[in-house]
Amino acid sequence: MKKSTSLLLIVFIFSMMLNAQDWSNIPIPADAGEGKVWELQDNVSDDFNYTKSFGSGAYANKTNFGSGKWYNFYHNAWDGPGYTYWNNSQVSVDGDNLVITAGYTSSNSKGGSYGVASGCVTSNNKVKYPVYIEASLSVANISLASCFWLLSPDDTEEIDIIENYGGVNWYKNFTHISHHSFVRSPFTDYQPRDWNSWYPIAEVTDAGGWGEYCWNGGNRKYMRMGVNWIGPKHWEYYIDGELVRVMYYNAMATKIDGTWQYTYYNSVTQDSNGYSMPTNNSSGYSDVTTHTTSASYSLATLKAASNASKGYSVIDPGWFQGGDGSDVDGNGVTNEPKGFTKELEIIINIESQSWLTGSTPSASDLGNASKNQMKVDWVRAYKPVNDGGGSSGGTGEVITIQAESFTNTGGTFNDGYVSYGVNKGGTIINYVNKEDWAEYTVSIPSDGAYEIKYYISSPSTGSTVDFSVSGTKFNTTTVPNNGSWSNFQALTASKTANFTAGNHLIRLTAGGPNWAWNLDKFTLQRVSDLKVATASSLTEQEAELSIYPNPAQNQVNIKVKDPINASVFVELVSIGGIRQIVEQIPTNSTYQLNISSLPKGIYLIKVGNNAQQRLVVK
Repeated sequence: MKKSTSLLLIVFIFSMMLNAQDWSNIPIPADAGEGKVWELQDNVSDDFNYTKSFGSGAYANKTNFGSGKWYNFYHNAWDGPGYTYWNNSQVSVDGDNLVITAGYTSSNSKGGSYGVASGCVTSNNKVKYPVYIEASLSVANISLASCFWLLSPDDTEEIDIIENYGGVNWYKNFTHISHHSFVRSPFTDYQPRDWNSWYPIAEVTDAGGWGEYCWNGGNRKYMRMGVNWIGPKHWEYYIDGELVRVMYYNAMATKIDGTWQYTYYNSVTQDSNGYSMPTNNSSGYSDVTTHTTSASYSLATLKAASNASKGYSVIDPGWFQGGDGSDVDGNGVTNEPKGFTKELEIIINIESQSWLTGSTPSASDLGNASKNQMKVDWVRAYKPVNDGGGSSGGTGEVITIQAESFTNTGGTFNDGYVSYGVNKGGTIINYVNKEDWAEYTVSIPSDGAYEIKYYISSPSTGSTVDFSVSGTKFNTTTVPNNGSWSNFQALTASKTANFTAGNHLIRLTAGGPNWAWNLDKFTLQRVSDLKVATASSLTEQEAELSIYPNPAQNQVNIKVKDPINASVFVELVSIGGIRQIVEQIPTNSTYQLNISSLPKGIYLIKVGNNAQQRLVVK
């Protein structure tokens, strides 16, 4: 089968298409809650795999983009803080990133001899607790603030996901983990100002600060910054999937140098407007008491710190958002601040902040592409919804894996273009021949049996696709001949595959004729609990199980003699009956089971409902 001009056309067309969900293989670090799973909020999620620009000049186009999800200005008519002048043309999408650029403007009505023309983006839709929102971004290498934040339409409730000063001395070594509660008249702003709110990251500091770290000599680095807004008085901050700080009622927990510190405010002081604000210590930071420390985060410990506090809210100590007379959080307490309850818009921008006008970048820095751009690879938001799984066999979150995002490939057929393995053809894989394979590392959120769906196309008759997990084949599916290499259609695999929560290595292998199929993506969707029982009706005597060594450490060899089935499910449970590991293994050969994560103790290894043996892990 020759693929010359038509292949180039296919590659070109698909290179211009959306590479949906760049974050698909990145697990959500936050817990959805008991009986809950995360559901993507598509109306505020975007991977920016398209192109968009808005003209140039003072009156550049102000318009919606990204299928109406965003517009290129602030969420009201205000044109920016400090020496900032929001400029619509300083926003673009380059096919892979949302790009926010800062530049020079001769405007000086706000002071100084010139101003900063900067891009700002606002979401057309809003988010509200409970919600997890995260972005993968690379901050500007300049003495301005790169910001990704949430703000209520009335400008009174703000959660900062990132506020980084890429090129400002001292500040460039920290990310400010913060939120704001405002009174607009007379203007009063509360935000946490304890020392721990200025969060250091060793590799950032070692690189010379946030700007230098992200610029990285032009090979830009990205950080994932996220907030899990759980309720009006409770949210969590994540950096690169790691929980680093939690705000909860009257206390804060912060991970500093590997140790969790649980703190609360010592006292409050009346400001000039008569509002209660946390008292500062002699160093200018809010004065706090350390309740206790721990090696790992504990919500119970944070609750204890909140209960032991002096009653000053870390969310809104001045009660700017009013009292909780209607008990919005359902904790039975009404004599406390209400917290954050409003819908919030997403805002992304670079800005010159009023307190930093003395560090305004030079005109040359504002025109330097190695300094003046903030890039956002993707934004995603999820809400927790009831898990339809369990014994009822309902569905859960759909996981999308892009075909071209494979981690490894190989094969045995030399097609003259890709010797052994598959080819990345833009947003697809092609040149897939008989016995070619591609591997993917995929994070599974919860135990269960998952339905597999391929978005696949082939003009060949008799081609197949095998689906294997960690060397165990779950099914073989025949790919229909649809007469095309590029008419990608959904194809459900012949059988489901079992997964436990965590990372798994998936391999897709082509079969049939030499020229097999092209693939755009495949999806996994939880449809039921784990299917543990073996398919055969073997008696204990017919299914012989042997394990060695015993006691074992790190790994144990398992062999199941089975004259009927090519593979069986093996289950490892604690002596108390709690399932620890479930894997489908080949029969009639020795299989090495990894048990390095298990604590010392006694376990049972079972084959379906039949053969079982005791295993001692030392």
